[in-house]
Amino acid sequence: MADFPGPIENRPALPRVDYRIGTYSSLRRHMLDVLNRSARLSDWSHRGADDPGIAVLEGAAIVGDILTYYQELYANESFLRTATWRESLVDLVVVLGYRPAPGLGGETTFALKVKGDGAVTVPKGFGIKVQLKDSTEPAEFETVASLTAYPHLSQFSLYCPPGPRASITAGADRNTLELASVGGKRDSASLESHSIKKGDRIMLVPDGSMFSGGAYTPQAPAEILTVADVKTEVDRVVLSFERPVAVDRGTEVKAYVVDRTFHHFGYNAAAKLTRYDGVNVTQEDTNFYRRPGEDTAGDDYHSAMRSLEIPLDRQVNDLPAGAAVIVQGLAYLYLPYGGKRGDGHWETAPFTITKRIAGVRADTLKWSTVEGPSTAVALASGLFASPLFVQRVLDIRTVAVHETKGPELVLAAPTTWPNGPFAEGVLQFFGTYDEVAALAERTVLLSETVSASPQVVRVASQKSDFDGQIAGRDRTGRWMWDITLEEKPSLSREHSHPPAPAVTMFGNVVFATQGKTEKETVLGSGDNQRAFQTFALPKKPLTYLLHEGQTPAQVPELEVRVQGIRWQPVDTFYNSAPDAQVYVVREDRDGKSYVQFGDGKKGARLPSGLNNVTAVYRTGIGATGLAKPDAAPQATGKLKEVDKVFMPGPAVGGAQPDGDDVRTAAPGRLQSLGRLVSLADYEAETLAVPGVTKASATWAAPRGVPLMRLVVLTRDGQRATLEKVRDAIMTFSRARGANRFPVILVPGRLLPLRVVMRAGYEAESQQGEVAEAIKAAVGVTDEAGLFGIKARRFGQSAHVSQIIAAVQNVPGVTWVEVDEAGYQVRRGQRGRAGKLTRLIRCPAARVLSLAAADFVLSLIADETKESEQ
Repeated sequence: MADFPGPIENRPALPRVDYRIGTYSSLRRHMLDVLNRSARLSDWSHRGADDPGIAVLEGAAIVGDILTYYQELYANESFLRTATWRESLVDLVVVLGYRPAPGLGGETTFALKVKGDGAVTVPKGFGIKVQLKDSTEPAEFETVASLTAYPHLSQFSLYCPPGPRASITAGADRNTLELASVGGKRDSASLESHSIKKGDRIMLVPDGSMFSGGAYTPQAPAEILTVADVKTEVDRVVLSFERPVAVDRGTEVKAYVVDRTFHHFGYNAAAKLTRYDGVNVTQEDTNFYRRPGEDTAGDDYHSAMRSLEIPLDRQVNDLPAGAAVIVQGLAYLYLPYGGKRGDGHWETAPFTITKRIAGVRADTLKWSTVEGPSTAVALASGLFASPLFVQRVLDIRTVAVHETKGPELVLAAPTTWPNGPFAEGVLQFFGTYDEVAALAERTVLLSETVSASPQVVRVASQKSDFDGQIAGRDRTGRWMWDITLEEKPSLSREHSHPPAPAVTMFGNVVFATQGKTEKETVLGSGDNQRAFQTFALPKKPLTYLLHEGQTPAQVPELEVRVQGIRWQPVDTFYNSAPDAQVYVVREDRDGKSYVQFGDGKKGARLPSGLNNVTAVYRTGIGATGLAKPDAAPQATGKLKEVDKVFMPGPAVGGAQPDGDDVRTAAPGRLQSLGRLVSLADYEAETLAVPGVTKASATWAAPRGVPLMRLVVLTRDGQRATLEKVRDAIMTFSRARGANRFPVILVPGRLLPLRVVMRAGYEAESQQGEVAEAIKAAVGVTDEAGLFGIKARRFGQSAHVSQIIAAVQNVPGVTWVEVDEAGYQVRRGQRGRAGKLTRLIRCPAARVLSLAAADFVLSLIADETKESEQ
């Protein structure tokens, strides 16, 4: 049966035009058939390839195959629906007056680490080069504004404000306290000046105000703790002890490092005193009591003692006047109006009181059976000065005097830190006044190492706010300062706990856009006799950036001067006056840019001159994504103080020139005639913005107010890119639309799926080829496949039967079984992992997608399957 020439017949709206009248096999078969039917050549019966005639015939079949192949290829490239080459798409839409969107330069945020002792001025246009993950060539960026950078703001930390100060409580795990003050000072320099070390004994001194005035209540007991460790954590000094705190206390407690401990002279006297008066020998109980605040009269067996003196049980020569000592013991105090005995009662009162040494003297003392050298310590004031005590008696056997080392300390319970999201944008900065003042109204970047989600935010605090916090502080010491941000940090508060928060702060933040500024270039010489004179830019691609106030939004980074005067770019000469000094920029299908001037009717002609047309422009487009982990950004600008460059977040907004997008955008744009009225108009205009992959417009009326809901999916999926698109569409709506209703942009998102399946294939087929064809059919490697980005719509659900059908139609596949299908479950999320969902529903602002890592395919040769059955 003849199959040559094949019929050329194509139904409307097919994705591919069939335009081949034959292939090598059909051409060869047809020519052999003609040869076989020729009577004149009936004697020519040999059909082997070694026959010269047959070789010529087969060569003709090869040439015919090549010609028909290219005929079909060119035929498909002649229609907008079927063209695949960007060059063809551009040529087709340009003749209709549609201007394909050029490629866009990306933008990102860098943080600079500078060295030196003072401020460093980073100029506008400072160059930075970085190798991005998904790019083979490094991308070059330039800063959009100058910056005053400070070395101390290169990398620093902001901390979560602490919670309310807790009380000191006893417990098995309560062996840590914080140093709250040293010598009455609470600044970090004073705290760090302590000399506490491991092995020191620290006495917690309870409140002793009941012994000097006011109402009397029993005093809490003191305790001595041995230091096991000392750590400095930002502005806090944390003391760990060998045993836990044994007594509940308030939020703070006074303390001293104690050294030697002395006893009251005579504390170790015998219980009985033997007296001899020359005639009789008598025994009596030893008197171990003194009346503090009164002089003690002496006798033959007791030395006289002054009221404010405490004699020590040994002689020491190095107790300085003015030093503090801690006196402990047991006293008996008579309190009036107690109601126990008449008008008063005796109170047994253990005490711990801190006193200053007024002076010391050496003496030899006697108390009952004890006699020897002693040092009498004179206190600056009495132990019990309260007027409530009618009588005071001190048991010297219980009295201990502790020598202190260093100033008075105040200890507090460990600081508590709240968890959860921030309720407001208040954090704390640790540094000097000048250091924190440099943060006033500054843009900072928060990079959370836990989730790698940087946040750029402005400091709302002004310099006057820090002036208001300086009361009681000096300008040179390091303090904790409250910093207010304009928005709440996106990080969790537990990630900002001292001493090692999981958040790095960058204060020398610069915003940069992609593009390298080329040296001023002479484009050529003007000729006033020529209309629409055109010059090509020497280098490509020309950088375009989105400017939401412009129509179209993409604006070239190009400055053209004619005889030193800057001319202005316009999108078209249509409304230009004959003398308007304007020009237009166009790109050819190879991405090369051209500058064109007017004809004297629409836009001015160039004045004649030699090399009088010059240009300064930037090159580079398409930067998106994160920097490669092993490729740190490098400064290309000349500034020796810049030591290092960080790129914590991704580059966003970069896009390649219009490709397949023009297939959808161009017809809608031309039909709208530049106006924005219908839903289709908004969709077409949005798709024409570089970087947009999909757009879907719908009407909505929440609470009875009509509005347009525009769902937009961008190539990089970044919020910053969506905001640029939103601003551009808002400008378009005001300038070219009715602007009668609000337009709400909703970020579109890919909804990742997981599919696990098995398939049988014909034994004679190549397993690798079948696998690649299946991946293309389901959209893993081909955007036109079942779950490819081109094939899906927002909110379009899918059924398992569609997956089976797509794979079953692959040549060589004999059977298909799907074991798992459903949403991909990410770590930390809940879902139906490992389940088979027959109907996979898709929310309105999502697009189902299938990544290569989430598609598990097992191929089985068909005879294996049959043998198992």
